[in-house]
Amino acid sequence: MPHLSENAKQSLARIFNLFNMSDLPALDDNVSELLSQLGQKNTTAKQLSDTILKDVSLTSKVLQVVNSAYYSRGTKVGSICRAITMIGLSSIRELACGIALFDNFIKAGGDKAKVTNLLTQSFLSGSLAKSLCIKKKLRISEEEAFICSLFHNLGELIVLTYMPDLHRKVATAIDGGLDKHRAARKVLHELTFYQIGMEVALFWNLLDKIVDAMHPNPPAPSHRNDDVAVLMNVAAFTNQLTEQISNGGHVQQVLERYYPVLEVNEKEAIDLLEEVIDTAGNISNIIRSGIRGMKLRHKLIVVAKNNHGGYDRIH
Repeated sequence: MPHLSENAKQSLARIFNLFNMSDLPALDDNVSELLSQLGQKNTTAKQLSDTILKDVSLTSKVLQVVNSAYYSRGTKVGSICRAITMIGLSSIRELACGIALFDNFIKAGGDKAKVTNLLTQSFLSGSLAKSLCIKKKLRISEEEAFICSLFHNLGELIVLTYMPDLHRKVATAIDGGLDKHRAARKVLHELTFYQIGMEVALFWNLLDKIVDAMHPNPPAPSHRNDDVAVLMNVAAFTNQLTEQISNGGHVQQVLERYYPVLEVNEKEAIDLLEEVIDTAGNISNIIRSGIRGMKLRHKLIVVAKNNHGGYDRIH
């Protein structure tokens, strides 16, 4: 975890003075408890159920999603314990964390369309990370990959939600030719979205793995058992790939950057993301609205056509 320079700390303090830290979308105690259970392999279904049931709204929304067309098996699910039995402890915990994140930021106000788009990208990235773990049989936890990828863009979400004017200036700088991180440094007094996200995550007392996985340019694993570095690369890759497709950009550079670690070629990436978009669209109205508003299915088709069938360009 990198240390901030004194100048960066002062800049961060000035930016956070623009709003009250208490005004940030607070992670309720039960949501923090859900996140803390990620690293606990002995968490029981009852413990998870008790945590979710502390929040009536969260309970209702989890059951609504479980009874959606995506998960439904013809029998209505009326309890969290039954939901866990139906789709698994890890899946329920992922849903609860994802729903909590969406709710907190949507309620915060600001440009709801842009916030919805960025949240949708984050959720798709998390789902893609999970699918990637299964497809490539990665050693890392599918659940941790989902959560870390979901929170990867936390800093940008904070700026977009609470400092929309600064976010617009960053977007203008990007349109002027700067990459996202240089644009953020220019506008945010030498800070990046990553540094802001990291500080907020520490304020929320999130897991170190979640904070580390926010890094926009993670190092390659130093050895075959370097699971933290693999997790960081998965989170960065899935978010950058989803962002490029969402913005109609080129995916080739992202694929080349992460191929040595993840060995994902263009066909695999497009196929996985297509599956994720189809699946995520059935999860909730917010995600479905985000996918439709960004025309993601159309953009994915364009990426595939632009490839001209040359899926073997990346190994």
